Amino acid sequence: MPDAPAPTLLSADRIRHDDASNITEASGKVELIQGKRILRADQLRFNQTQDVVTAQGNVVLTEDDRNVTFADRIEVTGNLKRGFVNQLRAMLIDNSRIAAAEAEKIGEDGRYQVMRRVTYSPCNLCKEDRSKAPLWQLKADKVTRDEKDLQIIYRDVQLEMAGIPVLYSPYFSHPDPSVKRRSGFLSPGFGNNPNIGKYAR
Repeated sequence: MPDAPAPTLLSADRIRHDDASNITEASGKVELIQGKRILRADQLRFNQTQDVVTAQGNVVLTEDDRNVTFADRIEVTGNLKRGFVNQLRAMLIDNSRIAAAEAEKIGEDGRYQVMRRVTYSPCNLCKEDRSKAPLWQLKADKVTRDEKDLQIIYRDVQLEMAGIPVLYSPYFSHPDPSVKRRSGFLSPGFGNNPNIGKYAR
């Protein structure tokens, strides 16, 4: 017998429900929780008939795998598993970062996260100049994250070193950062050591 869905809990400074339209609106320190998924925002609109949640203003979505998504506006289903995001910024479990012009969660239970015009880097930004390009980053037209197979797939991707394109590939993939061990091609690692200088591994 399948597990019952986790209850949805909503808290905010102000909550108003319209019985005629079956729409709930909340504002001020909004927090929507279902299971281990947590959505926080300045404003939220929940259409219970369509099972659609629209949140805007300092949106933060924490997934059950502890990956965190930041956005100005996000539209998701009531179970927070499918949705659409504009101007996505995400912090993954290993502290690597993804930015995308748009992202959409599709498939059964939101298995696939499809992002467009994407930048990915595991490197920390320069503390003195956060606009400076990281040591290395990947830029791609399209990225698909498979949350079941835990694989990230890039299409039309280029590798940049210190902001300079050095390598292009029509296809590239690597395990999700949550994967501890997996055979196959490993994503590159780069660094700078005071004893040996710049290195790749």
